[in-house]
Amino acid sequence: METKKLIGGLLAGTAIGIAIGILLAPGSGEQTRNNVVKGSKRLANDLKNTVEESMDSLKNQYNRSVDETAKRGREVITQVGERIKA
Repeated sequence: METKKLIGGLLAGTAIGIAIGILLAPGSGEQTRNNVVKGSKRLANDLKNTVEESMDSLKNQYNRSVDETAKRGREVITQVGERIKA
């Protein structure tokens, strides 16, 4: 859930920044368009990096969960085996 909030905040902040920049830009129309393109590319890169970081984090959490579950499973199998021998 935190990842969604982070991405949403990032997108909203960037969009607001771009909009304010366009409204306050003293440059010509061409300069403003170039700035919009640059801002859009920056937003896309930021979003891509955020998504990649989020995916890496989710993969790590998943792998830790799988490892922990496998460890618990081995422990249960060992305990059952010991009870059967007794």
